[in-house]
Amino acid sequence: MYTRLLSPSDKKGAKLTAEELDSISSSFDESLHSRLWGLSPASASLPWLSSAVDVLTVAHSAVKSLIYELKSDGGDCLLSWYLDNSVKVLDVCNCISSDIEWLCLRHLNRRITIELLRSEGNPSEEEIHQARDLLADSEGEGGSGYVKPAADIEELIRDLATGIGKPALLGEDTPVDGVVQRAVQAVGFVTAFVAGVIASALRSSSGAVFCVCVPEGFPWGDSIRAIESTVIMESSRGEERDRKTRVLKELDDVGAHTRQVHEAINEVVASGGSGENIGRLREAAVGLEQANEAMLEGLYRLRDGMNELFLTVVRIRKKMVDDFRASLWDGPLPKKPPKPGKNE
Repeated sequence: MYTRLLSPSDKKGAKLTAEELDSISSSFDESLHSRLWGLSPASASLPWLSSAVDVLTVAHSAVKSLIYELKSDGGDCLLSWYLDNSVKVLDVCNCISSDIEWLCLRHLNRRITIELLRSEGNPSEEEIHQARDLLADSEGEGGSGYVKPAADIEELIRDLATGIGKPALLGEDTPVDGVVQRAVQAVGFVTAFVAGVIASALRSSSGAVFCVCVPEGFPWGDSIRAIESTVIMESSRGEERDRKTRVLKELDDVGAHTRQVHEAINEVVASGGSGENIGRLREAAVGLEQANEAMLEGLYRLRDGMNELFLTVVRIRKKMVDDFRASLWDGPLPKKPPKPGKNE
């Protein structure tokens, strides 16, 4: 992620010059900028979201390397600040993972529907009605018991962006602490932005994307704004086409095929099950099956990426806590009190 300036033979915690620290910080920014640039062109699709999460994981891992190699000695202030903000990252990861699991569960009704409509012989009237009810449940129109996660993801993301923007130390940080803190802030802002794009893609049909204001001091801010503009533009086109259009392409595709199956079912019911209408129903079911499988493949990859990001942040938290505890034992041992003399 960034150019490593410390060789394996260097002592951890060795004093670095201001020029070396500036070089490390600049290298970190350049690497992050390059990876964000690699996400262009932006696309509201599951493969793009997974790639964005992969960038986050690499960036958080690079923060861990900085912490390990620079041996920041910001003490409990920097530690407390990082732990407070990183737990917000974990909350956001959990919330998004919950949304993904919810979407994965909904495919079960579609799979049963497809099996009913593609069974050998013509589906019975009872099977057709059951398939229609299952599709209604999968779209949230029935009583399937699947409840959309209630956590307010926008509030969590806003809290993360606000907290990461506040400095850990006010005028007391060492140059090393400053490099570490700036890197953590950079990755925090990018995490909040990507999480906002994912949340809007998974949850909303309105196209609303949570915006994160990146401070001017970060050179990769233009990349964030370019991605943001592209995603918002795609979402706006979706709104113009149809209110039922989803931001996420794969969800939009599944929704369109689901409506086609609904229409085919209604035609079969109205015609009494003629052979031509049954054929169209089977074709519609095949299209829905293909769209559903493509969506699931993308959701599973995104879920795995979110899990890896979560574990990466957990490892960083453990590293910082372990280093802080170790620093408490690095100082000189307290002197033993003198033994009482014979004359005392």
